[in-house]
Amino acid sequence: MRAIIGQARVDYKERSRSFSFLAIISLCLFGAYWFVPRTGDGLMIMAFEPDIFVQGGHPSWIPISSAVALAFFLPLIGFFYLRNGVQYDEKVGLEQLISSSTVGNFRYFIGKFLSGTLLLYTFAIVVIAGAFFMMLWHYTGQFLSVRAFLSPYMFLLITLPLCSALAILFGSARILRGAIGSIIYAICIPMLMVPMLTVDNPNIILRLLDTSAMANIIEVMSRSAYQQTGYTIDSFMLVYVTDSAYLYYTPLHNVIFDNLSYTFEDFIVMGIWLLVVAMFIALSALFYGITKRHPARPGSTSRHPAWPDSTSNKTQTSTYKQRHEFVYNSVSPAKNLMSVRGIFAEIKLMLKGQHFIWYLVSIIGFASTLFLEISMVQTIIMPLLCLWFVNIFSGLGSREHNYNMLQIIATIPTGKLKQITFSWIAGLAITSTLALPTIVRLTSGGQLTSAFAVLAGVVFLPSFAMFLGEFFKSSRLFEMSLIVVSFAIINGIPLAMYMGYANAPSHTQALVYLALGLVFGVTTVYKRYTPI
Repeated sequence: MRAIIGQARVDYKERSRSFSFLAIISLCLFGAYWFVPRTGDGLMIMAFEPDIFVQGGHPSWIPISSAVALAFFLPLIGFFYLRNGVQYDEKVGLEQLISSSTVGNFRYFIGKFLSGTLLLYTFAIVVIAGAFFMMLWHYTGQFLSVRAFLSPYMFLLITLPLCSALAILFGSARILRGAIGSIIYAICIPMLMVPMLTVDNPNIILRLLDTSAMANIIEVMSRSAYQQTGYTIDSFMLVYVTDSAYLYYTPLHNVIFDNLSYTFEDFIVMGIWLLVVAMFIALSALFYGITKRHPARPGSTSRHPAWPDSTSNKTQTSTYKQRHEFVYNSVSPAKNLMSVRGIFAEIKLMLKGQHFIWYLVSIIGFASTLFLEISMVQTIIMPLLCLWFVNIFSGLGSREHNYNMLQIIATIPTGKLKQITFSWIAGLAITSTLALPTIVRLTSGGQLTSAFAVLAGVVFLPSFAMFLGEFFKSSRLFEMSLIVVSFAIINGIPLAMYMGYANAPSHTQALVYLALGLVFGVTTVYKRYTPI
């Protein structure tokens, strides 16, 4: 037990010192401020049945809205924050040390689970504390009891450990570590909420499918609203503009979420989730024991070296160096053909190592932009297709730091400038290829503003990825940002639509994203080229 706690403590300290931890803490603080229901405002952060219920008319709305926002976003962000923990341990050689000790795989994964859960609880506590101060700010002189304030967060006590267990499960199975696992999680988890959000009085089987807890919290809210007014919640939105077609009448009821009542079925759902958490940890140990690379025995002819991940990383770094030394030693500004070869070299590096299934899904997604309804392509297909390429774009700017290549490139005349410029052009070439059918269809249909908006997104996406990769030397922040932005687009938030939106597209928004893309790109090139 002491070994498990010690490992969890060390893992927590290591992760809490990273920039990603501070970035998520900052995002949580902003969320605590932003996800506050507002009365008499053009924008309501949380709304349900807007023609029946008064939004934000009581301090109990603040903890309930922050609980719903946490249930939607934190399992999504937390999963991608935690999922590479096992890979990191392999990279530094900790996995071999654990395998040769008495800790064993099962206790190792228990320690990873505890540290991951504690990290997610830390993020949740930041939001809960922020919600408390926002409640004091917006509702001066009105107070809730401790039980009334904390009761909306009950399901999060279970869903966050479930998220941590899922992260180590995906990290233990090598086939789920890359883009395939990311897309499976990013698409399937929100889809599992659909039955809960569309069925009246869902049974316990449907409630178990909602591993984010968002729909379960809404079910408890609906039960409370029915007890007070006789109305259940049939429609729900995290972000709501009051001038939309949904609002026909002045709201009638001011619902108070005071001391939410939990039934025996609610606790059954939580108990089963705890059993699922234990099962996921056991499966993680089993999968990892089957798929991990074993060190070679003395005298063995095994192809796996004693420190496989370290050696593998050295081999990849050596290959990366050879390619760049060949390309950038050969390129001069006057040799345009060599410049093209440099760009193609960057594209090959970006696409290297992708599975056949990844290419197959990419082709299907690209083909769908040719035939599906254009508004659907612009607001759903293109964001999902860009999300599918997240592991391609996330290497922009950060790959050279990960492979310690900048010192090598710096020895080549103007090598840094050439490399980052070629990398930027390669990213623009990939996004242009993905968006070309959409731009052609919009232009031929006379929708020039929408076509310009897509073009702005083509410039913005790789530039933003390269900017974050260069300044923060990691791909993690961009991956999390694109996940959140993509789901905001799919949920119809116009501000997040960096490639524009089908209805009433905005020239101003397109110009802003285009300008941001150019600023990010030029700033990154200047920072890489200029010694700091």
